[in-house]
Amino acid sequence: MTALTANALTEIPEYATSQREFLEYSKASHYYSKSVGKLIDLANNYVSDAEEAFRNGAKAIWTNGYRWEALFLYSLGITPVSYTEMGRYGLYEDMRIAEDYYQFPVETCAMVKCALGQWHKRINSNTIKQILGNASSCEPFNLAWEILRKKGYDVHCNEAIYRGPNVNGVRLEELIKFMSEQLLDIAEWATGERRVDEELMRCELIRKNRMIGKLKKFLDLRRKVPFYVKSLPCVFLAISGFNNYFGKPREFEEAIDELILEMENEPVNPDDLKKAIPLVWAGMIGQEFGVYDVIDQAGGSILGLWGIPYRLVREDIPPLEALVRYYYDNGQAGAGIYARNVIESEVKRLNAKGVIFYGYIGCSLTSVDREMWRRHFHKQGLLCLNLEGSFQIGPPSGQIMTRVRAFVETLNSNRNL
Repeated sequence: MTALTANALTEIPEYATSQREFLEYSKASHYYSKSVGKLIDLANNYVSDAEEAFRNGAKAIWTNGYRWEALFLYSLGITPVSYTEMGRYGLYEDMRIAEDYYQFPVETCAMVKCALGQWHKRINSNTIKQILGNASSCEPFNLAWEILRKKGYDVHCNEAIYRGPNVNGVRLEELIKFMSEQLLDIAEWATGERRVDEELMRCELIRKNRMIGKLKKFLDLRRKVPFYVKSLPCVFLAISGFNNYFGKPREFEEAIDELILEMENEPVNPDDLKKAIPLVWAGMIGQEFGVYDVIDQAGGSILGLWGIPYRLVREDIPPLEALVRYYYDNGQAGAGIYARNVIESEVKRLNAKGVIFYGYIGCSLTSVDREMWRRHFHKQGLLCLNLEGSFQIGPPSGQIMTRVRAFVETLNSNRNL
């Protein structure tokens, strides 16, 4: 059974007001693909299944799910549970807990406040109490973790050092040695032993390389059948799933293999290729999932993503060193111009007609860069849309939906001139 075309997409049902409901809606709209349904179920149940497994004796730790942390925890035999996925369960009361009970300023990043509220409600429950943080990435999270330590959580923050684009030679080797010691600190905190199982880690690195290859294949196939996998699962899989495997690596890879086979067997529709408006998504996963449906309804197709680690992990050196080098090789440290160059490369590679920048309200880490990038591309004649969205549960605002729809429709009108 073939996929719905851009003109045949159904409207968002009125009841879809939460992330979980949007995922269920997305699953229903992919009725022709069992694999997409499996992947959406893995995403939707990621946190709850991990917590249930923990209560049944499995090892699990809260962590960032988008970088090296997930890969390293898997190599220790521990399930990484991405705290960024808490937005699926968050309520507006979580924000009030952070603002009223813990006195976080209103303008603080919505992601941090949502996660803090969720962790607060879990304080007296039988669930995961270890949190692996990164002291170098986000000051509001650093404050949240200090608070949670006092509330009984076991928090460990590593001091990751970023590699600038021109750092090589002796300085790079010093960074590699430092980061290797940091990873051994994490291993000792998480397992009680200051060591790693090299064979298990090597297996995880090989799996990572295998999954990077499948991610590239998935994105290449999306250019041939641009509407087979819609925007929400596309971005969710590329940014989250291929990094943390939604807590179930074997099931995730099996579903990805099924999806790739489906897409390879899907006939190429020349009309879809003409209708599809190629877009680059630059930023985090938009938490207001209705935005993606608006993109689909207007004929947009997200073919490029910024921030995806395409470089492979080396398999010819000791696995701990390989993981550290992978981290530094894929880092995006330094001035915003370096990230802008990556976005520009994606635009040219795909002949993209527009770029959508997305960040969370109150995240000062990326807001200035996003505006600078938007101005840069506008000067080149490329239309861009800079969005700031909320993190906690709830439907996207009408204003955001209107802006996204107008943006994609403008791109379509310009193309037909």
